Amino acid sequence: MFFWKKKKEEITFEEFSYTKFAVWLNEILKNPLPVNVKGINFNLYEEEKENTFGVQFVATSSFDSNDDDWACDEVFSSNENMYYFTNENGWEQTLKEVEKNVKTYLEKEEYSSVLKKYEGIGLGFVDGDLIIVYKKDK
Repeated sequence: MFFWKKKKEEITFEEFSYTKFAVWLNEILKNPLPVNVKGINFNLYEEEKENTFGVQFVATSSFDSNDDDWACDEVFSSNENMYYFTNENGWEQTLKEVEKNVKTYLEKEEYSSVLKKYEGIGLGFVDGDLIIVYKKDK
């Protein structure tokens, strides 16, 4: 799989744009994920520059809404191909805004059905708790 990517020093940070986020995620999802994927997680990172963040896409071989460790069972990652943005409202508000945008994506975008076929979707800062934004009915 090939992903376009800029060197980290070439990245320009802008306010979160749903449209740019959706384009970034569509680019990842247009390629098939490994067959053993059970869960999807959006890892959030605080970047070095103040008020800057990155979102990384990760597919995992397990999903357990009662145990956040499932997000560590990585079988695919967007690696350094992350969606970078600024948010001056702090990490807690940033988390809420990313959650809202992931839910919007799941409601209306072309590849939302690809994500919804997995057992669950979470998001959170890499050193924090996960929020489950979607759980497939069994």
